[in-house]
Amino acid sequence: MAIQGKNSKLLSSCRPTITLDPILWLPMTHEERSRCIRWRLGWLPGGAPKPCPYHPNNNLSRRHAISCLNMHRRLCMPETIADPISFLLNMLPTRTFVPSSIALSWTCRWPVICSILYELDQLQHYTIIPYKTPHGQKLIEWLRQFN
Repeated sequence: MAIQGKNSKLLSSCRPTITLDPILWLPMTHEERSRCIRWRLGWLPGGAPKPCPYHPNNNLSRRHAISCLNMHRRLCMPETIADPISFLLNMLPTRTFVPSSIALSWTCRWPVICSILYELDQLQHYTIIPYKTPHGQKLIEWLRQFN
């Protein structure tokens, strides 16, 4: 389902069911949660689109970021999935118990998602943003209890 208009956003990247979004309760840093929420809502860091530092003739839009940051390759997702990050965010665990096979797959993918969103944040702000812990560490530590 999609709503389009001058002041509306596509709803296709939102969760397919009405539940509490795991982004709001899963363990992650404030910065990781903020980046996930901003991606989910379609907000790029910094507000208005800016030229991509790697491709100055292109604005750093969501579509360009997916291509520019090689999201499909890095997340091992087929090109047929238009927005691999939203697709994966929709697959985050929705319960406090996670089967070990699912926990294992997230320990591989979550740091990559966090790293991509971190890189996008830096590109949009044209600066190096320091981080204190490895990308995705809090969620990975939480998932270890299920392995």
